[in-house]
Amino acid sequence: MTRLLSLPHLPAFEAAARRSSFSAAADELFITTGAVSRHIRALEAQLGVQLFYRAHKSVRLTSAGETFSRVATRLLDELAQAEKEVSANTFSGRLTIQCLPTFAMHWLMPRLAELNEIHPELTVDVTTSIGPVSFVSPFDVAIRRDPAHFSGLKPVPFLRESSLLVCSQQYLHSRPLVSPDQLDDHIKIQIRARNDLWKRWHSHFPNDHQESNQIITLDHTFAAMQAAEDGLGLAVMPYLFCEKHLKTGRLVAPFGDLTIDTGTYSLLWNDRQDGAVRKFTHWLQSFDLPGETYLPFTNEYTVTR
Repeated sequence: MTRLLSLPHLPAFEAAARRSSFSAAADELFITTGAVSRHIRALEAQLGVQLFYRAHKSVRLTSAGETFSRVATRLLDELAQAEKEVSANTFSGRLTIQCLPTFAMHWLMPRLAELNEIHPELTVDVTTSIGPVSFVSPFDVAIRRDPAHFSGLKPVPFLRESSLLVCSQQYLHSRPLVSPDQLDDHIKIQIRARNDLWKRWHSHFPNDHQESNQIITLDHTFAAMQAAEDGLGLAVMPYLFCEKHLKTGRLVAPFGDLTIDTGTYSLLWNDRQDGAVRKFTHWLQSFDLPGETYLPFTNEYTVTR
């Protein structure tokens, strides 16, 4: 194979030719201006031809430099495209998932062991953030519920969220509940990050007045669950977050399997859509179970949608 003398110097030459500046090329390549100058001097020596006219604070290509520049740009563009295609076709089993902290803690993380059994070739890294999808840190797939947080990414719905009224056994014994539309005399635990939950409950059961002086407001879902568990009041809670608490008796559902629809979680893909992303997506979509279909409670109330 013929040795290509120009290859080590090609990026510096191409950037300097395209930018008409050694210093701009240096900034682009994260090297010093002196390094760019040395690359080009070495290239000119190897080719035996002058590639740039040099003035006090500017440079411009000679005719030979212009000819060589066109070839250099084409070759580097083709090489960059080839690298992109090879990278896209190379399977990488590591995925970064960005989702809400509570969703990660109470729903996604407990299920990752099952994913590992089904797809041992996948490794999932989980990052958390609240509000709109953040592009500050790299991610492959984001999970959000609120359409205002999709950040322009196309949503793929995969999990419906159903919520129910919960409290501690102690609270229920001390302050009996009559019906879901008669809660005026009870303490309500409000989640600042999910103020839609009580609003939806009131819209389903309008006889219960939304305005009340007996409201405890906490920042996050996990804090509200803890407050309800400690007997401080009633909370409207997504079943997918409090499932374990209900099964262990740390929380109880006064009205059994009576739930309300409180939204849908969606997958939001970033640029990557390879086999690893598809496997993760198909696995997640297998969990689309409305909360009321697997609640371990029954009583006189029924769910209406």
